[in-house]
Amino acid sequence: MKLDVIIIGAGPVGLLLAVLLGQRGLHVLILEQRTELPQQSQAIGITPPSLDILATLGLAENFVQCGVCIRDCYVHGHTGRLGQVSFSKIEGAHPFILSLPQLQTMRLLKEALIQQPTVKLMHGVECIALTSQADGVTVQTPEAEFHAAFVVACDGCHSHAREQLGIRTKRRDYGCHFVMGDFIDRTAMRDAAHLFFTAAGAVESFPLPEGKRRWIVQTDDVADLVPQVRQRTGILLNAADQLNASAFSPWRLDCERLHQGRVLLCGDAAHVMSPIGGQGMNTGFADAEFAAAMLHAILRHGENVDSWLQSYEHRRQTAARTAANRAEWGMGLGIWRGVARSLLRDFIIRGILLSDHVPPWFAMQNLPFNRYQP
Repeated sequence: MKLDVIIIGAGPVGLLLAVLLGQRGLHVLILEQRTELPQQSQAIGITPPSLDILATLGLAENFVQCGVCIRDCYVHGHTGRLGQVSFSKIEGAHPFILSLPQLQTMRLLKEALIQQPTVKLMHGVECIALTSQADGVTVQTPEAEFHAAFVVACDGCHSHAREQLGIRTKRRDYGCHFVMGDFIDRTAMRDAAHLFFTAAGAVESFPLPEGKRRWIVQTDDVADLVPQVRQRTGILLNAADQLNASAFSPWRLDCERLHQGRVLLCGDAAHVMSPIGGQGMNTGFADAEFAAAMLHAILRHGENVDSWLQSYEHRRQTAARTAANRAEWGMGLGIWRGVARSLLRDFIIRGILLSDHVPPWFAMQNLPFNRYQP
């Protein structure tokens, strides 16, 4: 079988791209080094633009049925409740943020992938070299070589493909740290999200499907979540209800360019941003939508390669940098510590929450190039 596209990496962005390409009849091979889905706690928020992309595939309804629709987010500060962000009145078919664990997102996308006869997924395959030719790219693995007209690297923030291409990057470490864990939810918060910005550090809480809730705590060490949540919010969690735990330190990565010849970067391989705010995976979904339209136009309609690649790079870099700046700004304000800075933050946030622009801002509806437009 002659391949149109090889996708390196079967994370959520790579899987979505494969389904989008398969729907257009392109012949696609996905090479994934892992042999099973990751089990650790990862991204959960799917924004309205991403749900609109899934709707074009007939998948949005299934995703919504499996997740939790967050229509309200309550914001608390040093001086009490500061206000709320309500998504229920934003424009579009999906006036909410969908909470769905990344593992379930990937399972749903893999189910959709099975319905695409022109797409094949191979697990346990490591890509060790990329070689460009005039008519495409050869991907070398320990067992075999594969050739396609284009290769799309969706192999994550530590992309080996990006390193092989020699694309220069700029990294920034933020110097703050978080621990998070999912719990059986025994609170009265129901389907609402809650953000607590306290003098001791931030606490975030989001509903999950199946009666669970995620807690994220800003900390200087890998301490237990339960006492820190109690100290900062007054909410009593039961340690026996904790289902998992992990720690992360946010960082940012900007790439000088998003393609080298006929190899494209997509998702976290192309941009890394703070996970606080949940914009990374959704930006990657928009990358996939544009890449699918571009590759179809080139491979099936013979449109100009260079002009499309320039447009992809410009639009997706603009979107990614805007999203990363927003995530950076929001996280930077949220991690202020101390009473004086907390009082100032309360004043700032109260003013911000009065704006009608806040819900679409957090929902990524006013992000530039959040959807592909011809």
